[in-house]
Amino acid sequence: MSKEIQKVDSTISTTTKNKLDLSKFNNAALSSALSNIELPRLFHQLVFFVLDGTGSMTWEGKTGSSKGEEIDIAIKKIIKRLLESKNKNCFDIGVYAFAEEHATILQPSKMANDMLDINYNPTLFFKENYKFEYLDDTLDLVDLEINNYYKKHEGKNCQSLVIILSDGAIRHFESASEKTKKIKSNQKTTVSSILFEDIRWSNDEDFLNQTKNKLKELASNNQNGHSFFISDVDPDAIRNHMIKSISTVSKID
Repeated sequence: MSKEIQKVDSTISTTTKNKLDLSKFNNAALSSALSNIELPRLFHQLVFFVLDGTGSMTWEGKTGSSKGEEIDIAIKKIIKRLLESKNKNCFDIGVYAFAEEHATILQPSKMANDMLDINYNPTLFFKENYKFEYLDDTLDLVDLEINNYYKKHEGKNCQSLVIILSDGAIRHFESASEKTKKIKSNQKTTVSSILFEDIRWSNDEDFLNQTKNKLKELASNNQNGHSFFISDVDPDAIRNHMIKSISTVSKID
């Protein structure tokens, strides 16, 4: 080896067999560099939560917390589950709330730990204790965001899942139903709906069934004809339904 090459090679120590001596590297810098490497996405999955923020969601749910607080807990558990997934970099999350107006809680964004710091109780985003839910106007905005998402990731493996969480007192329901049909007409988009039952409805079976049928009408059906709809007062059952919907649409465990 010439003296010139020896000088250049002096910054990297080698053994007599010309193997790199990694003990001479800055391990902290190497670890930092590796941690910032983002693996290529296998797919692009947008999960869009659409939350009922009207006054009735401040009423007490089965857990003793308000239905709005139960929504916050359920969504955070879903986000935590996705953050722990080996496919976490494949997901984007968006959150809108609706009442007699619209509120943006989270614009569609890549999964990030600070999403767990947001309070997703939809009733906190409206100054008025609104009585009616104008879901149809919010669905227009959701449809626009989804189309922008598909354009951004054109030519890639891309899907969207819209999850509507409500207790069902939706004004202009026919309009909302038509707009979900438009959203569902794209084969890459699935709509799931979750009815947050009021415990007091147990004495009014007819009203409960009518409300269930409305929310079920908004949801997609899978290939076996099963609906992406659930009606329950159990937060764990609601959370499990969301996980199952995400797994089914994304085709992952």
